[in-house]
Amino acid sequence: MKIITVEEHFDTPANIKQFNEYSKVKNNNPRQEILGKTLTNFDKRIEYMDKYGIDMQVISDAGNSPQVLPDELIVDASRAQNDTLTEAVSTRSDRLAGLATLPVNKPEEAAKELERAVKTLGLKGGIISGTIDGQFLDAPKFEPIFAMAEKLDVPLYLHPGVIRDEQKKILYDSKAYSPALATFMGGAAWGWHMEQGIQMVRLFVSGLMEKYPNLKLVSGHWGEFVPMFLERLSEFLPFSGLDLPHSFGYYYKRNVYVTPSGMFTNPQMQMVLTEMGAVHLMYSEDYPYIERKEQVNEFITKADLTDDQREQFAHGTAEKLFKL
Repeated sequence: MKIITVEEHFDTPANIKQFNEYSKVKNNNPRQEILGKTLTNFDKRIEYMDKYGIDMQVISDAGNSPQVLPDELIVDASRAQNDTLTEAVSTRSDRLAGLATLPVNKPEEAAKELERAVKTLGLKGGIISGTIDGQFLDAPKFEPIFAMAEKLDVPLYLHPGVIRDEQKKILYDSKAYSPALATFMGGAAWGWHMEQGIQMVRLFVSGLMEKYPNLKLVSGHWGEFVPMFLERLSEFLPFSGLDLPHSFGYYYKRNVYVTPSGMFTNPQMQMVLTEMGAVHLMYSEDYPYIERKEQVNEFITKADLTDDQREQFAHGTAEKLFKL
């Protein structure tokens, strides 16, 4: 069976150097130096895909993104990252496709870069990681990015990012456990998923999907908690005076596509499948931050799905959404 995974990551030596020198958002992954060697090695990536039966990856920057560099650097750094990505995937176009890094805190420039990346470079959409210098994406200043994505008919992948120190201090630091544990609680174990779920909820509550009904968003880690609360959000938000023609769940099921990001767990899959349908599910491993190896093939082939659902989940939805 054909397998396409869509939340897979890369980096470049030039960006790693620049990130380490200038970024205010420091990486807290203790394996980052080792991961950097894998993120920048495209030949090793193809070897891994061949070994574990992955036909195609849709790859993108995340974590150490140019997005979190100082504003005076983000436009040129994003362009350089996208140029390098394009060069890498163009020689392996049967195996790799890419999503653009965007200078999000300069929204007009980000919209221009998304247009260049899609029309000139042939990338398949864009990725935005976390909040933007503490700002959520429902702020009106970011609207040009969503307008351009709808105009181009390409998806935006909303990926978690490192939460701000102020948030971590309030929500996760504790005298009951170590600073290292607090960092992981505020990050990959829990916190950045919660924040990215809040990011998505805020976008929908802002009325963005009413203004851009054909906008397509992708959410990893089984939807960052949101699918679990569609009923609750749909029922309770109108009590606050939220006045939209449709329920929260209606917009979410229409505009969002969900992936597992290597969380190969059947109960979560069944819940998201029930809420969203297989036509809104795509497969992802989160390589190389997570390497599931044989499980990439085993989970999708043995999951409790119909044949049609399995084909949609494994490759069909991704082929249609990313125009592969």
